[in-house]
Amino acid sequence: MTDPTFDLINQLSNERNFLYRLAGKQHITETQLNRIHEIEGRLATLWDAHRRELVARRTPERYNDAIRRAA
Repeated sequence: MTDPTFDLINQLSNERNFLYRLAGKQHITETQLNRIHEIEGRLATLWDAHRRELVARRTPERYNDAIRRAA
């Protein structure tokens, strides 16, 4: 099953890690630093969306289990 949100999280995390490694070797530009901040903001939002997607996928199963137990 593909998870586009998680795929984007991985892609942005890899880009951020590349920029961090670059910053460890040389002085990064203001544009690169701004990109790191942009990525971090997007990652926070994407992780929240990913958690919500996971819950949305699991809730019906648990709800159905609860209904069966109550019956």
